[in-house]
Amino acid sequence: MKTICLVLSTIIILWNSISEAKDFAFPEITGWKQSGEIETFIPKNLYEYINGAADLYLIYDFEELKVAEYQNEKKASVTVDVYRHRTPLYAFGIYSQERLSGANFLDIGVQGYYEKGFLNFLTGPYYVKISTINTGPEDREVLVAFAKKVAQNLGEKGSFPSILSSFPAEGKKGNSEMFVSKNFLGYAFLHSSFTADYELQAKKFKLFVIEGKNKDECRDMIEKYLQTIKSPRKDVTEDRYALSDPHHGEIDLQWGGRYLWGIIGNVEHALKSKYIEKLGVSLEKRP
Repeated sequence: MKTICLVLSTIIILWNSISEAKDFAFPEITGWKQSGEIETFIPKNLYEYINGAADLYLIYDFEELKVAEYQNEKKASVTVDVYRHRTPLYAFGIYSQERLSGANFLDIGVQGYYEKGFLNFLTGPYYVKISTINTGPEDREVLVAFAKKVAQNLGEKGSFPSILSSFPAEGKKGNSEMFVSKNFLGYAFLHSSFTADYELQAKKFKLFVIEGKNKDECRDMIEKYLQTIKSPRKDVTEDRYALSDPHHGEIDLQWGGRYLWGIIGNVEHALKSKYIEKLGVSLEKRP
């Protein structure tokens, strides 16, 4: 009976999420009118709208795109693209792939940023991209107005993935955190990873965290990694690994529990140890 209730609850949750997505309405904006019909794209035809980038979006479990165009009396236009992904994590993933680290960030949704002619933001399972033509000096004002209305119609904004708070703050480049959904470092067995870029003492490096289902999955990943890079090390235990990757150079990797984490970059041993230990302490505190 419990199993049946669990299945029914799951179906209801999924149904509700689909219903909410279908019920999304593009907002009415004073001085602007929708031009033409709203276009809808799904995985099998997304390439018709963003041919060169469609594959990347599909990697992040893209489900649906709705596009609306607005015009005003001055012949200016605004295009609103609302991408829906399977989960907020995957929406963050694609957002993080395209986010400009030095952009003008805004408090819209979880986070948004503005550059001349466009404004992108993340909210819940949605990645929204808004662009303009011929808006002149009012460009930012117009984009922000549209973004706030769209965000309001999309419901709860959610938050960044909680695991990002595990990355040490010292030396971390602002807004450099990313979620790689598949084939981390180009290896299929490293299924996904969170990363952040650092610069300290004139040294640039990257920290990463791979969250496994359990210890067994982590052990399997390390075994395959050692085999792939032809490492002389054969023992696989919860320990630290100093590895030489033919494609990525020196990588220090640590295994503890359901996490693999490490550092990529040509930095001295003491700095590597410092950051691996800091990251490890933060991960130990996670539930």
